[in-house]
Amino acid sequence: MRRILFTTICCIIIAILPAQHRWTNSYLDGEDPFGECITESYDNGYLLAGRYGPNYPSFNWLLKTDVNGNVLWKKTLGEENSFLVTSLGLDQSGSGSIFLVGNTSYYSENDYDPIIMKLNSCGEKEWCKVFIEDDNNYADAIVLTQDNGIVVLLRYMSTIPFTDRICLAKFNSLGSLQWKQCYNGSDTSVYNEDGRDITLTPDNGFLITGECDYESPIPPHAWWSKPYFIKVDSVGDFEWELVVHAEITNKGGAAWNTVLSPDSNYFYSSISHHYHPPYGNAPALLKMGLDGNVLDIYDLAPIGEYGKMVQAKFITDTTLMASASWGEGGGPEAVVIDTLGNILYSDRLLENEWMANTEVTYDKKLLFLTNIHDQNDNFSTFLFKLNQQLESDTIYSQPFVYDSLCPYQIVDDTISPDNCGLIVGSKEIFPEKKTGSILRIFPNPTKDRFTIESNIEIKEGSVIEIYDLYGEKIKTSKLYNGQSEIEIDASSWINGLYLIRILHECGIMENGKIIVQS
Repeated sequence: MRRILFTTICCIIIAILPAQHRWTNSYLDGEDPFGECITESYDNGYLLAGRYGPNYPSFNWLLKTDVNGNVLWKKTLGEENSFLVTSLGLDQSGSGSIFLVGNTSYYSENDYDPIIMKLNSCGEKEWCKVFIEDDNNYADAIVLTQDNGIVVLLRYMSTIPFTDRICLAKFNSLGSLQWKQCYNGSDTSVYNEDGRDITLTPDNGFLITGECDYESPIPPHAWWSKPYFIKVDSVGDFEWELVVHAEITNKGGAAWNTVLSPDSNYFYSSISHHYHPPYGNAPALLKMGLDGNVLDIYDLAPIGEYGKMVQAKFITDTTLMASASWGEGGGPEAVVIDTLGNILYSDRLLENEWMANTEVTYDKKLLFLTNIHDQNDNFSTFLFKLNQQLESDTIYSQPFVYDSLCPYQIVDDTISPDNCGLIVGSKEIFPEKKTGSILRIFPNPTKDRFTIESNIEIKEGSVIEIYDLYGEKIKTSKLYNGQSEIEIDASSWINGLYLIRILHECGIMENGKIIVQS
């Protein structure tokens, strides 16, 4: 009897042990984290980025983990009362450089400006650039180029309604802006277009994925949301655009991301809310040729079951992973599908409402970064690592060497969005902001005159320079020892946003913005 009991206990322990060595990790417990991005590092570890307090974040976080999801180091991004929000903008080059894109209010008191930041292999800021425009503008996605540069997706880069809503900017590895182009399309029926993703194409061009409102060609000419794509060449010149279902009145949806097939012959896009008569919605997979010819759209769920699919990525030549949801009350699921949209495996990861960000590892395992929202209005972030059958992966016991490209131990610290190069139009006009200084510009906006007041020590030879949004200098005023304020006459200026900087022979001392409106 004792032998039977002992054998039974051993069997139970053996059955439990594998489960204990399978992992689902949570991060920054109790700190209200919201995970936004995930990518695999050059050393087979993982980089995770997100934000604290999703509604009004002042800081973001960047974590590096080992292959088992254990945290190796943490960086905090931002500065008190100035937001730095990452949004699907995290990638790492083979040289270990880390690129982040998002939005910051560090240089504009009430507006978001797109920010691009490069960290070296030790997680230290190497350079950052900020696009200064009027009103709120955004940077949402990033792609690495073969020449070690990056291309960034920008949105809403003009104060003129319905123009320059989708733009790309190319930077080389040193942070120099090589080109910036905006795309207003050739189809006048396209309206309210939005970009969500960038894909590097086989010809070293770029495919922008998103959605638009499109006017039906059939009376009563209603507006419908449609998947929308723009193809440009390697220097950002427009080549073609595609509105999916443009010829059909009541079919549409939205495209979330696009991946190139392993054979480099096709694009596959995840589609949200693919709707068609009788106004049913479903997650779908779109197959498209390199020339923009739609070959097919495969619904993952029965027609009429509202849902979406995001973050589709290839696992093998014939299978993809994604985060998807469908059906009444159906929450997000991890799915593995084939290239015809058939669901091979699906699994509900959490009882939550948030779609997951995804990554495929070097050995074809699947990562799902997702969040849960509790009854106290707090968030928690989880990382799941699964195999291709969506079973929990096991802990790796073999040794890995991490951060080998950094010659010293990486420390946890905070990275400020200060000292960034500020870009107006396509010109970088001032490269830094003096820490601790205060610049007041009032009244702002102004109709005719305004005052510039600063707490920095003004020395002989200091000047104030003012630029318009095209980067052209429109005024220079000398300052004198001890002078703390100056009044500027703007009565002859046209309405718009103007950039101000105070300079001394040692460099830039402060900068700010003024809006002139009559």
